[in-house]
Amino acid sequence: MPSRGLGSLVAALALLTCVSTAFAEDVAPQHDPTEHMLNTLKRTLGWYQQARITMQSANEAAGGLIVRENEQSLLRVLQRAFDVAKARAAFLARFDTTTPTVAGRPATERAARRAKLEAAVPGDERELARLREVAGRAPQSRRAALEREIVAASRRLELDRMRLELVTSLDQADASLTSGDLDLAHQIQALQDAVPEITAGTVPDRTVVATPPPPATDAWPAVHRLLALQRSHTSLEQLAARTNSLAREVDEDLSATQASVRELAQHLRTLASNPGDTTSSPPDDQDFRAQLDRVKALAAVVVPLRAEAALLQRFVTDVQGWQRGLERETRHAFEELGLQLVGVVVALVVILVGAILWRVATGRYITDPYRRRLSISARNVVVAIAVLLVIVFRFTTELTMLVTALGFAAAGIAFALQNVILAVAGYFSMVAPNGIRVGDRVSLQGPFGYVHGEVIEIGFVRVRLRELSGDTLQPTGRIVVFPNSVIFTGSFFKLPSAAQAKAA
Repeated sequence: MPSRGLGSLVAALALLTCVSTAFAEDVAPQHDPTEHMLNTLKRTLGWYQQARITMQSANEAAGGLIVRENEQSLLRVLQRAFDVAKARAAFLARFDTTTPTVAGRPATERAARRAKLEAAVPGDERELARLREVAGRAPQSRRAALEREIVAASRRLELDRMRLELVTSLDQADASLTSGDLDLAHQIQALQDAVPEITAGTVPDRTVVATPPPPATDAWPAVHRLLALQRSHTSLEQLAARTNSLAREVDEDLSATQASVRELAQHLRTLASNPGDTTSSPPDDQDFRAQLDRVKALAAVVVPLRAEAALLQRFVTDVQGWQRGLERETRHAFEELGLQLVGVVVALVVILVGAILWRVATGRYITDPYRRRLSISARNVVVAIAVLLVIVFRFTTELTMLVTALGFAAAGIAFALQNVILAVAGYFSMVAPNGIRVGDRVSLQGPFGYVHGEVIEIGFVRVRLRELSGDTLQPTGRIVVFPNSVIFTGSFFKLPSAAQAKAA
């Protein structure tokens, strides 16, 4: 019993192995020259679109770098690629004996396998019927073995039917593709129609910018141009790598095609040197004519293929020249940006030196502490405004828009901070030569009447007074704070000092 089970297991594994191999042979894809040619043509189209975009961006970053002749060379490469594809399509239509199918197998081999399966299915059915009839008459001792054979025959029949259905479905799919409009010539023509430049023979004018951009006078345009040059340089590196890869593919294709031509030419020379019997038609004359036609068809492929390879090599050289040009433009952009930054640094140094000289002159020539503080405050304001103007006007391109924006911003700020601005203006009025000083006695009109006091501090926004009261104006101990705008909005009196009042 164990030996019978082991034998049944081995038979089942062998059956599964054979069936798996048969299915692999039915559906395994093989090399399809048509699909390979179409994929190559699509890769060339993708390279063409990338080259167009890269060339346009490089010309926008560095105008005049790429001229119309360069784009015409790019278009000629694509034209030669379509010429090669059409010549190969004509060659395959005349001399390729294998019709590509969905599964990638020749139609003749598929038909033979289908006929074999159609003959095997009835044989399996007859074998299954015979085993069942034998099992019905067999004794009990043989019935178990016969049942295992019936199960194996039934499974084999189901698998053969499934394979036959698969092959039939593939043949129907092949027939639908062959009878439709998806033949090779139509596909190539559809790809060519997707590029209107080939039909027109020229590239659009909008892609060519012959005038270089003017040198940047501000820092931000120089930074933007530098970033654009860096992006264009990266795009050109990618284009160069893809062009080199495409050129290698074309060179390999050209070498293989030329090798095929040389092999056929050698065979033709052999046939020409041994013509056979001249009294009747030579038995190899038909082969000679067929090989001669093959050579002519392959020569029609070699001519545009050589032109495409040469144009690609020239385009590789052009891309290298564009890369060198972009490197020069990048160096110039760095130099322009460096000059802009040097100008900003020089302007800031001049402002700083002027601020230092202003402070030194204030300390040497102004002895009055109030005027000295006023001069230092004015110096700080002037330095801050000068630094702000240098930075804004150096890093701004649209001065009109800047001035308009600053005008609206100033109006809003003035409306919101009108009291503060009025207080600052009052500060400069107070510290003027005819204004007040710390220690002066003043009388200000407050919300509850006049307030008499002695000035103890004059700030940018507020003035602090020590309140005085009584007939002799003695300190009360309270501190009164008024906004500096009171000099414009209220009554303001400067009183004589205590010494002057006593003398009077």
